[in-house]
Amino acid sequence: MKFAEINLLAELEKPEFKELRTALNERKFVATEMIADPFSAADDEITKPDASASGCVFIVKEGRLRVFLSAEGKEFTLSILEPGDIYTCHTGTFVQALTPGLLLTTSIPVFHAYMRDIPQVSKVMVRILGNMLKSSFGIIDGLVFGDASTRLTDFLLSIAKDEGGKQVARLGMTGEQLAQHIGSTRQTASTLLNDMVRSGILIRVKRGVFEIVDRTRLEELKK
Repeated sequence: MKFAEINLLAELEKPEFKELRTALNERKFVATEMIADPFSAADDEITKPDASASGCVFIVKEGRLRVFLSAEGKEFTLSILEPGDIYTCHTGTFVQALTPGLLLTTSIPVFHAYMRDIPQVSKVMVRILGNMLKSSFGIIDGLVFGDASTRLTDFLLSIAKDEGGKQVARLGMTGEQLAQHIGSTRQTASTLLNDMVRSGILIRVKRGVFEIVDRTRLEELKK
């Protein structure tokens, strides 16, 4: 469920982004660390001493983070950020680290300046924002109209990658994190995965890794 299919790390290696690269600060994080909390925005320390009350922009260089909303004791995952993804701390969402990793950060005013002065930055950001908007509508549709099975199916299809001619889905998260991601209980998430394995749709390669052996049937679960 990546927000954008554009890898900004690759874009930053281009000569026209040299000045922007120098404005980015590296910031390490550990697993389960809260990167952004809308209820404590005033205490944002992610880019200090460069952070301002308006927050910051960050690019994931290493690791994985979860973007989610929280209401009435429930958490709703919007996206998993991976290397090359970009996000900002002033969106009103929570961002929590799933694994240890590294961010490239800068303040929003600084980033806005580069968007204004370097046309290539603006073009890339427009493409990224377009992908984010498209993805967000799909996520909202799933949360409103879909059930846990549909959300799990969407997640498996979104993370599946070709590995030696096989479609492999590496969850990259604990059972509890997966349950949070699809808005269900841990038991429900486990039961759904087990049902897919028993029905021959998936093969459990090892813990947290599944081969999709019948993609057509998996996609039919969304209907």
